[in-house]
Amino acid sequence: MNGYKKINWLGSKGQNIELRAYCNIVMQETEINLDGDIIKGQAEPRTDANLELYVDGIKIDSCWDINFWEIIDVPQLPGIKKIWGLKVAMNAEQAAKVGEFLKSVIEDGKQQEVKEHEAAKATEEKAEIIEIATSILTKVANTPKRQDGALMTKQEARTWAKNYNNVMNEGGEGYIPEVITQEDVAWAQKILSA
Repeated sequence: MNGYKKINWLGSKGQNIELRAYCNIVMQETEINLDGDIIKGQAEPRTDANLELYVDGIKIDSCWDINFWEIIDVPQLPGIKKIWGLKVAMNAEQAAKVGEFLKSVIEDGKQQEVKEHEAAKATEEKAEIIEIATSILTKVANTPKRQDGALMTKQEARTWAKNYNNVMNEGGEGYIPEVITQEDVAWAQKILSA
């Protein structure tokens, strides 16, 4: 069955519910067509996947986009969950099992190059966030502050920026200095202490 993994359970009305899923994620060079000239781009993850729902052996629904393989709440029915991309609902206990099943199918379908790419991307994103946090803390000394010398809150900074714009730019478009707020500093300190 083409690498499909399965999970099944009995539904609330005694029907046999089965999910069949496969996922294959590989790194693949992108191709850019410039009027017939094909240029190879950077390699990006490409996904080939499918999730199928069977009830009593009859295929009811399917979803090929792994972004929709998420367990979500059913707003009208407290305590009931569903798969975002399929027409199937279940209790919280079964939803936990199905959620783990879906995560394992996706993770098992990733080739090593994809895992390395994701790790490198996560490291790069973390470095960017640390750089932003560090930048915020270095700008504190020169940021506009309250009259008592304390940092402004976000709300105070909005009011200050509006007043600055009205006076310096006559309410039009123009330069408004960046204001580092108490919330910005708290966020930056949290990031750098982690």
